Amino acid sequence: MDFYKNKVHLSITMKHLHHIVLGFSLLIAPPTMAEDTPVFAPLALTAQGEGDFLAARQGLEQQLIAAGKKGSAAETDALLDMAELHLAWMMRPEAAGYLAALDPEVLAEDYKRRHRTLTLALDLLQDEAAEKDALGQAVSRSVGWAQGQALRAAAFARLDATEEAARLLPATVDSLDALSPAMVAALLPDLLEAALTAENWEVAQALAARFPDHAELRDGPAYRFLLARASELAGDYLMAFDGYAEAARGRDAYAHRARLALVRMGRETETMPLADAVAVLKTARWAWSGDTAAREGVVLLAKLAEELGDRDTALWALEHMTKDATPEEAKELQERARAIYGAFYQAGSEGQIDLADFLEGHARIAPRWRFDPGFAAHAAGLPQRLLDTGMTALAAREFRALRELAEAGVRPGGPKTDLELVSTLRRGEVRALLAGGQADAAVDLLSGYADGKGLDDGAEALLIEALAQAGRSDELASLRVRAQDMGLRRSRAVALYETGKWNAARLAFLEMWETHPEQFSFADATRLILAAYEVGDGETLARAALAFPTLADLPGWDEIAAGLGAQPDERVPPGQDLMRLSMQNADRILDAVTKVTDVKQSK
Repeated sequence: MDFYKNKVHLSITMKHLHHIVLGFSLLIAPPTMAEDTPVFAPLALTAQGEGDFLAARQGLEQQLIAAGKKGSAAETDALLDMAELHLAWMMRPEAAGYLAALDPEVLAEDYKRRHRTLTLALDLLQDEAAEKDALGQAVSRSVGWAQGQALRAAAFARLDATEEAARLLPATVDSLDALSPAMVAALLPDLLEAALTAENWEVAQALAARFPDHAELRDGPAYRFLLARASELAGDYLMAFDGYAEAARGRDAYAHRARLALVRMGRETETMPLADAVAVLKTARWAWSGDTAAREGVVLLAKLAEELGDRDTALWALEHMTKDATPEEAKELQERARAIYGAFYQAGSEGQIDLADFLEGHARIAPRWRFDPGFAAHAAGLPQRLLDTGMTALAAREFRALRELAEAGVRPGGPKTDLELVSTLRRGEVRALLAGGQADAAVDLLSGYADGKGLDDGAEALLIEALAQAGRSDELASLRVRAQDMGLRRSRAVALYETGKWNAARLAFLEMWETHPEQFSFADATRLILAAYEVGDGETLARAALAFPTLADLPGWDEIAAGLGAQPDERVPPGQDLMRLSMQNADRILDAVTKVTDVKQSK
């Protein structure tokens, strides 16, 4: 399922359940009190918010100093007044600090009621993104608070409880007069957006008319965005576009939402090319981050960049989305990313991408995705292409880096180490080392696995080749090949023969002959004879000569027999003339034998 659609569906479901809970909360009665005792205390927020803040604060500080005894009524009055003053000016952390200095359990009833009302007002002003549960509880506790109708409606709007917010909207406009100007300015954007969503145009018009009264809202991004939203809902897309464009010049959350709205509306109306939409979102990602609007922008960027084929941007967005994704969502995001970078490495390994671009793309992808479980397998095509190109040192380095990732890059709870992949990468690294003349390094890499079960047939063959190339004939002679493959055994025997380890070569060829007699070739027999001659093994010479009586029937035998010191029609006495062979002709004889074998196999 498409991640974006899944996210939206899950969000809608959770919001629906939350609305049901909120609906039940409205049926719960407010805290039980005596019938003649009000639940909420009246707050003088308007007077506090319209006066001189510094003068009022200074006066209250003097009252606190004069209060003297801790816990006195004078101190409690001063602290509550301080909290109310800072709340009226939307200095919420400071207001919460003054309330925290009081223990509501030991306060008199009037003080307790005022403390509860101020705390409730602060809770209703919380940001939904950070304190969703606490905000929902505050809405439940505020049932019946007439002075806080605007606060409750705005809280419902931040919770996306549109039906509950719409129900409170008619009484909202008048209740704003009971709040301070700073609080009204903070609530107006949420309330106007709720009115637009509910299509309550009368309330929306009344709320919009209040925006110019506040300098922080007048012609600001929130005002421009919401007016553009109204134009879009009315079907005036040209006016909406102009409004969103104007709002997008700002630097707050509404400016970012305006950028997203421009892209969304442009794509829906097919008036914005896909490349332009991606360009806008790429710029917008650095302008705003950390909230729901920012996440929506990243989700949209991933979708459109993937559609455009902008590999780097899509991978950046997918990686960014995994940071706060659930395990199921993260798995889906990783699969999408693997499809993107996997296609890149496939094309690069097949030569469809220039090598320089291939390396550059790898350098951008690897830092973000190298620990993804599927990365090493997909990226293995890069060092292989480097090896095919002749860049052996770089190929070996890349093979080693991928091998180490495959060995140690497994996350807790993730898939187990892919031993086959590790072995494949190790063989690639060895081939690159051998091609670059670093035979000793290749031996060192493989020797650590030779005694265990870490080497397969291919790795054993490479180890034999590496030992021979490095001239480490003693180690080659002591090596015991586990595999039953005749070709692997032959490689070791030939390597011993070519390095002059005659006795070890003789034993290796004899072992081949005994283990796989049907596969023991004429060339193998010739090398065995020459190795046996060098160590003075007449018995092996005689046995080999008698075992290959068809030697005289092969074309080219005259030259071979002449080199052995016998006549073509003579029976060669085992252990006599062969013992007098001059090994100066060994290479020429072996070449002739190989040629004869090739002719026979072709027939």
